[in-house]
Amino acid sequence: MRMTTAVRVAALLSCSLSLLLASAPASARVRLAITEFQVVGGASPTLASQLESGFVVGLERGGLHVADSTDAAKHLEGHPELQHCDGAACTKAVGQLLDVKYLVTVKVDVAGNGYKSVARVFSTDGTAVAALPIATKSKTCDVCTVDEARESMGRLGDILRPNIEEAAAPAPVVVARTAPPPSVAAPIVAAMTGAIAVATGLAVLSSNGSCTATGCDENRTRNAVGGLLIGAGAAVAVMGTYVTVVRLGGREPVTGVSLAFNW
Repeated sequence: MRMTTAVRVAALLSCSLSLLLASAPASARVRLAITEFQVVGGASPTLASQLESGFVVGLERGGLHVADSTDAAKHLEGHPELQHCDGAACTKAVGQLLDVKYLVTVKVDVAGNGYKSVARVFSTDGTAVAALPIATKSKTCDVCTVDEARESMGRLGDILRPNIEEAAAPAPVVVARTAPPPSVAAPIVAAMTGAIAVATGLAVLSSNGSCTATGCDENRTRNAVGGLLIGAGAAVAVMGTYVTVVRLGGREPVTGVSLAFNW
């Protein structure tokens, strides 16, 4: 019975983990749409389709979600005002309509067996009057077959993809760090140490007896030690008490300490 229950629990956890792993990449994929794929130079629609498919493969190799120009055109059929509009407002409206974060336009110039392609990426979050590309990349294939030209378009997608991924990366979160409150332990210890030094100095002075022929030198030494302890202890105690009071009030004192000893 225990083994059966353990197996059921393990199977349930495995199924839940599989669902989480399967759903996470889909929600994290950056969505973009190719709103224009123009082939200039008398090329056939079949060639244009092959070149665009190679470009899409290059973009999707890194996990991007790409809607090709055919899919984008279908969604824009009922919105002719957005089909030939280059402003930032139109770019944002097209992005909302297609549910994508970036729009891509591609132009391929074909001359004989030579192909020169330029791809531009536009953010649908732009606020400028004129939409400016956030990335522009080009690729040239001088003497190529159709298959080689298609591979060249895939490499164009490869070199364009990092710019899209970098632009889509979330901004780093800056956490403001507050300075820790000033400690009051050290000044309290200093004040107590100073008070002890003063008490010790007073005890030394009070131990002096009458000055006799053999005890005067000893009394003078005790006086010097006692006075030194009282002076230094009083200064340390006063300074420690002051710093403690200031820090308990939530401030950081800026002080200078000067001690003078008179003999």
